Amino acid sequence: MSENDPSKLADELDRQARDMQTRSDEVGEQISDVREDWQRKRAAGGVPGAPPPEPSGEAESGENEGESTSPAPEAPPEQAGPGAADTAAEGQVGPPADSGE
Repeated sequence: MSENDPSKLADELDRQARDMQTRSDEVGEQISDVREDWQRKRAAGGVPGAPPPEPSGEAESGENEGESTSPAPEAPPEQAGPGAADTAAEGQVGPPADSGE
């Protein structure tokens, strides 16, 4: 038989599709387990960095496709970075380091 045999190729592609589906199912289960763990940690209250769950309960189901139940990123407070007096105005520092000048 030739290595380009259509039936062999079809069998191989079917096997690959089954393998991919199995891996996809496993990843889906892992995602579900992590989501449940995160919800438990949020509800515990004593877990550092885990904000309390939303009071409305809309994110508790975990079935809202495309919606993340992870905490939203927050901007650092104004005083967290260098003050305006600590940073040089643009153009006063000199050319960029990669300009070769």
